[in-house]
Amino acid sequence: MRRVLIVSPHPPSRVLLARMLAEPGLVLQAVADGDEAFAAMAVQLPALVIVDLRRPGEDDPLFLGLLRRRQPRLPVISLLPGRLRVTEGVQERVEEVGASSPDELRQLLSALQQALHDVLSTSLLRILRPPVGQA
Repeated sequence: MRRVLIVSPHPPSRVLLARMLAEPGLVLQAVADGDEAFAAMAVQLPALVIVDLRRPGEDDPLFLGLLRRRQPRLPVISLLPGRLRVTEGVQERVEEVGASSPDELRQLLSALQQALHDVLSTSLLRILRPPVGQA
């Protein structure tokens, strides 16, 4: 079972993201803020963290900075207005996706699902096939 942590200050967003991303083989946990996220990670480290920054809070930059410092290899998908930012270690990519209309919201959720699958697949490959010289 792969564990995914969803961080969003907005309760309806947490529920929507958890429902949209639910599938067999994934354990989803949704929390409201950075403090709850770090408490959840202390119990069990997730395979991926999804951070909803569409309604940014004052401590979002601090949370992301601390997360990078404490878990530099932990993949993070940040939901931003109109785009996704996918960070895996030192690699980062941004996908432009509109989110103002219902169709664009569906596109955002579809892009999020695809990014989730891509990140988890890459992570699984690293576990099964370590880099050359590290076997």
